[in-house]
Amino acid sequence: MGIKCDGRAYHSSKSARDRDRLRQEVLEGMGWHLHRIWSTDWFETPDREIQRLRKAIDDRLQSLLKTEYQFEANSLKGFV
Repeated sequence: MGIKCDGRAYHSSKSARDRDRLRQEVLEGMGWHLHRIWSTDWFETPDREIQRLRKAIDDRLQSLLKTEYQFEANSLKGFV
C-alpha cells in the first residue's frame, strides 16, 4: 500500500498531473493500492484525514487477510 501526498511540485508544474496519473497507473499495475491525502485536507481537517488513512489501512489489511485465507483454503483442498 502506498500513500500519495501532493506538494509544492504538484502545483508548480504543468505536467505534474500527467506524471502523477502515470505514476499511479504504473504502481497500480504492479499491484499497489494507493491512498491519496491532499495537503489542504490534511491542514484543514487532520483528524478526519487520519481516520480516513486508518480506515484505508484497515480495509487493505482485511482484504489481504481474506485473500491469504482463501489461498490457504484452496491449497488445502487436496489434503482434506
